[in-house]
Amino acid sequence: MAQPTQRFGHWLRHNTRRYVRPLFSRPLSKLAALVVPYIYIAYMRLVWSTSRIEGGKEFGALIRMAEEYDGAVALLWHEEVLTVAYGYPYVGIRGHTLASLGESGEVIARMLKLCGYVVFRGGSTSGKARRREGTLLEMIEHMRTTPEVTYGLTVDGSKGPAYRMKTGGIVIARECGKPIALVRTWYKRCLRLRTWDRMAVPLPFNVIRYYIRGPYHVPESARTDEGLLQFRNEIESDLIDLAVQSYTDMGQELPPNLVKRDEASLSAA
Repeated sequence: MAQPTQRFGHWLRHNTRRYVRPLFSRPLSKLAALVVPYIYIAYMRLVWSTSRIEGGKEFGALIRMAEEYDGAVALLWHEEVLTVAYGYPYVGIRGHTLASLGESGEVIARMLKLCGYVVFRGGSTSGKARRREGTLLEMIEHMRTTPEVTYGLTVDGSKGPAYRMKTGGIVIARECGKPIALVRTWYKRCLRLRTWDRMAVPLPFNVIRYYIRGPYHVPESARTDEGLLQFRNEIESDLIDLAVQSYTDMGQELPPNLVKRDEASLSAA
């Protein structure tokens, strides 16, 4: 039987989380949403200005792709998301993207808007704070009615699993008749955060390289569930290959979970 001191300790922790913490977290979240985007811009400006940039001209193919097809959908892994807001405008791309509805999503949305992005609010997870019904349809309608939209979407976000592609970006490309590009921005020196995807933070005095593959055109077979998953697996495999190439180019060890679905099944057998 729990002692009175134990019951009191449980009651205190429970009520602190329920009533006291929100009094501090909400104002701090609002302050972070105002301040962090400007700190981010200043830091990324330092990183890019002190680093050797490679592949930027080749990455310009994404701009030409959007011009040729009146839009494009760029897909990338979530681990590199921290560099998207600054790194894409650096090479002339003003993208359109998606941010979650949570407090961290508000910080990210302000960061993206400060860099010139058009930002939709929604999310792909099951948490009520992170999703909003109809977001995918809004993004499809926006691409259909707006010239030369370039979507940049993290396909394993916002909660993973890492290196496993969700189908939302493919559905947008399919419904709008636009090509898909697989893209990556990677760096020789970075810190890895303790997040589900070990999000990378590039360091100053670095080597930063842009990668792109495509265009990929969504086949008519992807209008069936089976065909959609088959096409998803094909481009997921290519996006994993692109990540492997970037790690190899930078002389880095591959993450243990950076494996294709068939390889993961074999290793689990």
